[in-house]
Amino acid sequence: MGLFGKLTEKLTGAAGKLSGKSDLLEAICAACALVAAADGEVEKAELAATADALASHDVLGKAFPPSKIEQVAETMFKRASGGSFGRTKLWNEVEEAKAKSSGEDLELALAIVVDVARSDGQIEDKERPVLDRIARSWGTSLQAALAA
Repeated sequence: MGLFGKLTEKLTGAAGKLSGKSDLLEAICAACALVAAADGEVEKAELAATADALASHDVLGKAFPPSKIEQVAETMFKRASGGSFGRTKLWNEVEEAKAKSSGEDLELALAIVVDVARSDGQIEDKERPVLDRIARSWGTSLQAALAA
């Protein structure tokens, strides 16, 4: 099997692991909303860009229909816009994922969140501490996700 075949097989397998795990989709979208809110505000353009990046992600886009991803992302971004109470609810979503998901699933989830954070070119200085807190909450390594 060639390199492309192995990559396709790996992505298909990862998508299969996430398929139907709506709790993990919610945690990924909550994490992305927290990263987007790291600078203190959430703009509509950030929601649209994040929803597009999530729906077109090689793994997540195969695990869930775009409409489901967009719906969950919109819900989480509304929470992010809801001040500290809304953001606390987002952190609860992130923390609940640890109890409901395997370590392997959480590593994949963090990799997706990092990919989305990078989709606008780079990870901003204010986003890095949020990503680090998410990684620690999930018992995963931000450094490993950044290196991937």
